[in-house]
Amino acid sequence: MEESQVNITISNLNQTEHEIHEKLTALLKENSELKIIEAASLCKVSSSKVSKYVKKLGFDNFKQYKLHFSGQVPLQKKPIMRDEIVRIKDFLEDFDQSLIEQFLAYFSGYTKIILYGLGPTFIFLEYFAYKLNFVTNKKIFVTQEEDSINRLADENTLLTIFSVTGAFAKFDNIYNNANKQGATVLLILEEYNPNVYEKIDNIIYLTKSIQNPELLPYEKTRTIFFIFIEAVIAQLVKTN
Repeated sequence: MEESQVNITISNLNQTEHEIHEKLTALLKENSELKIIEAASLCKVSSSKVSKYVKKLGFDNFKQYKLHFSGQVPLQKKPIMRDEIVRIKDFLEDFDQSLIEQFLAYFSGYTKIILYGLGPTFIFLEYFAYKLNFVTNKKIFVTQEEDSINRLADENTLLTIFSVTGAFAKFDNIYNNANKQGATVLLILEEYNPNVYEKIDNIIYLTKSIQNPELLPYEKTRTIFFIFIEAVIAQLVKTN
């Protein structure tokens, strides 16, 4: 079965595409073998419309889309790396500059940025916020408390959630409360996880790999996060 990595952007969909999205994601949970012609018929649109929707969402084709939303996509054929240094080296050698461009496209559209993470990720985000304050005039907040999000979030806010695995126990409350406040939610994952919370509008996966699955989330490294945010800061400095 083929591997897949996509950066999902639901917020770019129009009303018709949102309706297609809601219907097809529900259908794929019941029928993972759904064909594009059947999907188009059930949604009462053309196959080309479904294909356009799939590509706009961030997938290469309907097969990749189907594998993702039916939960069939494997995380990685080699989930346990020989060495974490090797995994980081692979990331650097194949570094994707478009990841920086995607993040900054979101970042530039809001006056208030809330950075959210738990445990070691929260500590890393404090460093990120410190550096951002030197290169931008935006209001930057970093938190690991839900109450802070409820108090700070509004329609001018980008809530950026950083997570290594995407396995947040309180994801539902965080997303729903931010959404009620009119904020946009962006999830940045270090590991590729096709089973991540499905309501998130915008997702950026930094890698196609996972760290040693025997490690607990707080035991995993944040090295790739650091590489990513240093590249973001460097681009902001260059732009400014």
